[in-house]
Amino acid sequence: MKKLLTIILAFLLVGGASLAYAQEAIKVGIVMGLTGPWASIDTPALNGIKLATEEINQAGGVLGRPIELKTVDTKADEGETVAAVIRLVENEKVCALIGYCDTHWVNIAAPLAREYGVPFITPGATHPRIPERTGAWLACFGDNAQAAAIAEYAINDLGLKKGAIWVDTAVDFSVAVCAYFADAMKHYGGEIAYEDYFETSWTDFSSMVARLKEYQDRGEVDFVYVGGIPGNCGLIVKQIREGGVTIPIFGEDGFDTPLLVETGGEYAEGVVFATHMSLEDPNPVVQQFKEAYEAMFGNPPENAFAALGYDTLKVLAKAIEIAGTDDPKSIPEGLSQIKDFQGVSGVISYKEGSQIPDKSVAIIEVKNGKFATIKQITPQYLPDPKIAK
Repeated sequence: MKKLLTIILAFLLVGGASLAYAQEAIKVGIVMGLTGPWASIDTPALNGIKLATEEINQAGGVLGRPIELKTVDTKADEGETVAAVIRLVENEKVCALIGYCDTHWVNIAAPLAREYGVPFITPGATHPRIPERTGAWLACFGDNAQAAAIAEYAINDLGLKKGAIWVDTAVDFSVAVCAYFADAMKHYGGEIAYEDYFETSWTDFSSMVARLKEYQDRGEVDFVYVGGIPGNCGLIVKQIREGGVTIPIFGEDGFDTPLLVETGGEYAEGVVFATHMSLEDPNPVVQQFKEAYEAMFGNPPENAFAALGYDTLKVLAKAIEIAGTDDPKSIPEGLSQIKDFQGVSGVISYKEGSQIPDKSVAIIEVKNGKFATIKQITPQYLPDPKIAK
């Protein structure tokens, strides 16, 4: 009898192990700056990823297996970023990495992932040279697209042709998007009167504001384009208006953060920026996402980065399904085959040889403290990615 029980127990253990293996989770590594200046865009992106994971798992997972997220807050620290990638790949054995909504951090994390042979997808880092430099895939448009969209809107819709540009020289994204904007302005027949420069750590922009006001008062500029990030865009807008500058202020997707209005207050009114989508879009896909997001997190999506995070996880899941495996070496082939994927942030397709999807750009204006959609633009002209470093 004792021998029989031993045999039965052994059988159950083997069978249980086989069952567990059949249901073994697909591990996806998440690296985000959830603490620090990027938290207002990286946190919504992570929430979108969590929501997509929950929906996929409730529907039976991918290839019959649940997705398990392994998340690390790298706290806007380069050393933490490197350590997180190593730990997730070597210890957690993740099949892919999703990370960051800013180019600087992708430039640190993605090359390391490439060395390990693990695919990296960014929800919102928009430098169009990311793929050639790091091997990463984008779930968003490139900076050349959003810069061209604002230039097209300023000139064709508003008749504004003389601009000033404020560049954050400490941020790769700002340097790139401002270079693309200057090129697009020239293409559409506009001009840049001058460029001014600052760094992320600055809190006093008075000298730049005074210079801008002088140009405004002489009639030499009729708008300013700011390459800001979530942590400083509200402060910059506030100081520009407090300094007596009344010309239009344009920005990019770094302005797509609650901090723009929270910090800028009434001075944020009328600011126009480009971003990935409008959460006010009546499309049922968007509205269903908003309802699900609020049900899960207790508040509506904070910005478009929530939708981008959601779409990124869904695209990765689709790539694994196409590949028929979560082998990191096979996932890029699955990604390359994604065509006409209906995401919340738009339709996602990767053309042959490209790791950046073609997507339209939303033009948003702050009205009564809320983000209101002006229009969607698919730019007629795209600056050459190699214009920017």
